[in-house]
Amino acid sequence: MNVATTVSVNNSANESVDPENIIPRIALSGWLGIVGVVGFFGNLLIVSVVVIYPKLRTITNVYVTSLAMADMMTCLTIPFTIVGVVSTTGWPLSDAACVLVAVVSFVCTGSSVWHLAIIGFNRMVLITMTSSRYRKIFSKSHVLIFLLVTWFIPLSVILVPYLGGFTRLGYSDGPHTCSDIEENEDGSENLIHTYLQATFLTCFPLALVLFFYFHIFIFIRKHERNKNTWKTNSLTRESVPPSFWQKLAADTAGTSQSMTPIGSNDAAVPGASSVKETAQTLSTSGNNKVHPTAATKNNSRNSLEYKITKNAFYVVLGFLLCVIPYGICILGGYGPGGTPLALAFLLFNSCLNPLIYGTKHPQFRSSLGKLCRGRFTGPLFTSHAVGPVDH
Repeated sequence: MNVATTVSVNNSANESVDPENIIPRIALSGWLGIVGVVGFFGNLLIVSVVVIYPKLRTITNVYVTSLAMADMMTCLTIPFTIVGVVSTTGWPLSDAACVLVAVVSFVCTGSSVWHLAIIGFNRMVLITMTSSRYRKIFSKSHVLIFLLVTWFIPLSVILVPYLGGFTRLGYSDGPHTCSDIEENEDGSENLIHTYLQATFLTCFPLALVLFFYFHIFIFIRKHERNKNTWKTNSLTRESVPPSFWQKLAADTAGTSQSMTPIGSNDAAVPGASSVKETAQTLSTSGNNKVHPTAATKNNSRNSLEYKITKNAFYVVLGFLLCVIPYGICILGGYGPGGTPLALAFLLFNSCLNPLIYGTKHPQFRSSLGKLCRGRFTGPLFTSHAVGPVDH
């Protein structure tokens, strides 16, 4: 009996080992390890510079910091994912630990998408609306509410169906990871979590992101057209001597007076008032010039805001470049058998954001350079109409 039991246990252990799939799984684990290390320390730098440099504590960077913390937590779950991927005997730890890893992974990944939506909404309000309107929408209480929403929605999507008994979380034998289990205990298929995740953690927030940045693009394009038109008209006015406009104003005023009956006003003659005002405005337009220093400051601030918005859109593009291959691998079942190849693309987004902020974002690039050189003080550019959020 003991010999038979021993042989049976050895055979089941040998059957659980899959020599054909263990090599690609080890290679995938190596890639995930690199992503985890780079992503954790990269996002740690993003959080550190916001803490060290007070002028980086803008309202937009509140959500950037929260996004970095979500990516850091995702990177902390990667070692447990590696354990499940390379294990040849199933999940070696407790079931509760596997459920916890699955919850943290889904919440942090879904929260990242909602952070992108809130950042896009913040940039749209800042660029397309007035400063007073911006401060009213993103007041202290509203900033906190928006921040809680980015975490509450993915947490609810995961926990409510699980605690209600509608979905199952644990170790999935197919991809060898802690995730949702798409089968009920009776063997029937259960795709409730898949539909909820696809709707509320992917499609809906991404649709909002694309809408916000499309609105920003339309506004900036219209603004540039108006600015070019104003420049063209300004050059046309400057090419004519100011004396011409003054003479035109005097002639127009005299003509209107001669055509107007005694005791009447300019409104009695249609167009007389508008012609006079136009001529007077044109006569003084050459003398009323914007102060060069103020104009330079406004241009630099607007340029800074455009660069920050462009960088935020780069983060969105980076996420799309990661989530699209992830969806293709999931739907098509691509990759070696038993290898969660889709995770190689999805988790890469956790280390991609620090690379984008460190190379493209004007404020973070400057502050990271100062941090690497050991300079913890010094002036930095402040985002226009945002200011520190110490209030």
